[in-house]
Amino acid sequence: MDEKKWETYLDEVLSFVKFKYDHKEIRRELAEHMADLKEELMADGMDEEAAEYMTIAHMGDAAEIGQELDQEHHALLGWVWQISRILVACLIGANIMPMFVFVSGMVSNLFEEYEPTTDAAVVWQLELDEEYQIYDDTLLLGDVYYYEDGVLDVVYHTKRSPFARSIGWGMTISLGIFDEEGNDIRTGGGGYKSGGYYGIGVDHLDDVPADAKTLKIYCSDLVVTVDLETGEVTDNAET
Repeated sequence: MDEKKWETYLDEVLSFVKFKYDHKEIRRELAEHMADLKEELMADGMDEEAAEYMTIAHMGDAAEIGQELDQEHHALLGWVWQISRILVACLIGANIMPMFVFVSGMVSNLFEEYEPTTDAAVVWQLELDEEYQIYDDTLLLGDVYYYEDGVLDVVYHTKRSPFARSIGWGMTISLGIFDEEGNDIRTGGGGYKSGGYYGIGVDHLDDVPADAKTLKIYCSDLVVTVDLETGEVTDNAET
C-alpha cells in the first residue's frame, strides 16, 4: 500500500479541522472507511494500486471534506464539551449523594437476572459471549435458549459510560431465524430491556422450528450471525 499517499490525503483533510483534540478520532474513522472501500474495490477485481487510487478519488476533495468535518467538530463546541466534562467530574466528586445514586443504581442492575419468556422446559442452551462497541454503548451478547414450545430467547446486556459524548438511546436488538436455504422463517421478536448505565435485555421469537439453521441478531448496523447447529458466530463488525 502507498501509505504516504493516504497519509498525505488524511493530513490535508485534517488541516481544515481546527479542533485538534478530535484529529485522532477523525483520522481513525476515515482510515477505516478508506480501507473498507479499498477491499470492496479489490473484491470486484481491481488490483491493489488501482484500488488505492480509486479509493482516494471516491473519498472526494480533501478541502471540501475537511471543511464539512470542521463544522461538525467546531472548535468552540469542542472546548465547551471538554470544559463541561471537567465540571461534571468535579461536581460528581464534590457531591457524594449523586455519586451514591449513580453507583447504587448501576450495582443493582448488575445483579438483575434473566427471566425466561416461557414456562416450557429448555431444549438447548448456547453461550455466545460476544462483545461489541456501538457508538458510546457496549453490547454484550450472552446466552441463547431454545424451549420445547418453540420459544427462542436471546439474553444480552448493555453498558454505557456516564461521560459519553453522544446522546443516550435505548439500545435494543431484533432477531431473525433462517432455514437451510437461507429463507427468512421468523423476524422481529419482542422482550424487555432494563434501563440505566448497565442493564439486561431479552429478545425472543415464538414458533421457531427445531430444525432452524441460522439466527441473526441485529443492533443498529451490526449483524451477528449464529449457526444454530455448530454454534459458530460471525459478524459484520469492523476489526
